[in-house]
Amino acid sequence: MKNIRGSKIKGVTLLELMIALAVFSLISLSATSILGSIQQSWDRQRDTMEVVSNGSWAIEFMTNELQHADDASITVSASGDRVRFQIDPDSDGNPPLSWVEYRLQGTVLTRRQLPGAYEELANFITANSIFAWSGAMVTITLTLSKGDVNYALISQVRPRNL
Repeated sequence: MKNIRGSKIKGVTLLELMIALAVFSLISLSATSILGSIQQSWDRQRDTMEVVSNGSWAIEFMTNELQHADDASITVSASGDRVRFQIDPDSDGNPPLSWVEYRLQGTVLTRRQLPGAYEELANFITANSIFAWSGAMVTITLTLSKGDVNYALISQVRPRNL
């Protein structure tokens, strides 16, 4: 096409513009799909790390404390949602001994040193029964869930004989 002076007009035709728009749309759609997949993977990994670190810290804390418990003082509720025992806080073998209680309240595991208030120890717990006492060993089973992440952590503890 020529303008009035006889030189060619440079520009983009409607067809070229539509093809460029279609190509750009396909690239944008692909990038959005990839970014969505990456975000889902990131969320799943974050949930996994949160559940595992939360549960493993709680198991380790309870295991260490139960190892110092007086085995004659351990009582586990019939439903398995509570354990209570005596520990020697200064590890000298002499009184005073302190009472400690772990209790599952909904999806939250709490700890309290009697007398005192409950403190949150772990969350995301889905099982109702987490403690079992066989007379020689305490078994702790934490079943944790967040989103589509599910883990079961188990520890067996032999308390000491005071």
